[in-house]
Amino acid sequence: MWDLPLIVLALLPLTYRAYGLGLVPLLVSTPVLQSLSWWLCLGGLSLLYLLHAFIWHYPARFTTLCRPTGMHPVQVFAALEIVGKLWQGVCIVAYLGVNGLRAATAAVAAAPTWTYAVFAVYLAVGQGLNAAMYAAIGNNGVYYGFRLGRQVPWCTGFPFNVGLRHPQYVGVVLTILGALFVLMSEDLVHAGMVQAGLAWAGEYVAMSIMEQVSDNDKSKRA
Repeated sequence: MWDLPLIVLALLPLTYRAYGLGLVPLLVSTPVLQSLSWWLCLGGLSLLYLLHAFIWHYPARFTTLCRPTGMHPVQVFAALEIVGKLWQGVCIVAYLGVNGLRAATAAVAAAPTWTYAVFAVYLAVGQGLNAAMYAAIGNNGVYYGFRLGRQVPWCTGFPFNVGLRHPQYVGVVLTILGALFVLMSEDLVHAGMVQAGLAWAGEYVAMSIMEQVSDNDKSKRA
């Protein structure tokens, strides 16, 4: 599968941009990475993926928890996903604060034209893969329906026929990396926002590994 090689390849231009700005040493040495606020932000971003892990490993327990809602667990999961995305946005805004948001605005305004072109390509490919996933397998497939009691037909067409095991996760990672092209700046590296974006992308890689190592485990089904 080409998931990890594609992500590594997508990181190379971003590394080149960071190197050109002289920010590579700062990415790993800035003091903010030792601050409680940065780790709290990362923890807030991670809550959604802990939910994914819980549902993946304990679908029967999640199904039981969903019964009072009168909704199918897949529907509950889809709703929680929306709430989780909104929560992640709140975490980012709260962490940046007014000064951080100003730094982000300044970084976007100062970014060279070529970074917008790269962002556009990454965004188009990333969200294209994301949209194709929903079109191919729907909410039942995306939200662990096969573990939560719904039939999900096996799909061999696009986007599963391009050598990717987890097209949606690759798509999200590409979108995050693309955004970092225009957000790459000394102020945002000092603030730890670029590193948080990279860690955020890394969590999707971790989820894909989690799912891949046990996606045939029929004992963990609702």
